[in-house]
Amino acid sequence: MAQTQRKPVYIQPEHHEILRQLAYEHRCNLSDVLDAALEQADWEKIAPAAGIKPQQRAAERTGRYSA
Repeated sequence: MAQTQRKPVYIQPEHHEILRQLAYEHRCNLSDVLDAALEQADWEKIAPAAGIKPQQRAAERTGRYSA
């Protein structure tokens, strides 16, 4: 089977449990459930928040590591 080109995706623990439960109930792989969720996502609505997320995480890391 051909290998797909997938990018790594971070899933928050509470969302991972929901996706895992759906995969179990539908007897499929977790990646299949995630693919379906990503296909249905409203990317125009998500894009503005996703654009500032790296800066937010960098600011959180800086505050966390300062001694």
